[in-house]
Amino acid sequence: MKKKIIILSFFLILLITIIFSLKLWFNMDFINISTNGIVAISICIIVSLLLGFGLMGLAFFSSRFGFDEQVNHDLESLLEKHKKL
Repeated sequence: MKKKIIILSFFLILLITIIFSLKLWFNMDFINISTNGIVAISICIIVSLLLGFGLMGLAFFSSRFGFDEQVNHDLESLLEKHKKL
């Protein structure tokens, strides 16, 4: 039940954000954006989302299949090495 409430609240916040953004976008009559500008903005949004999804997917993949545990985290020897410099 708690999980459903959290998911519902996130979707509600997303919906409010989308509505606010669309109202703001359509009420900016004093700014003229050409078709090329709208296409450029759309491409940037899509590429940014794809990059974010890809990087998050790689982070989850790395964590799930144990690639994070294979790294030697010997921080004490690194700190001693840099103190000597």
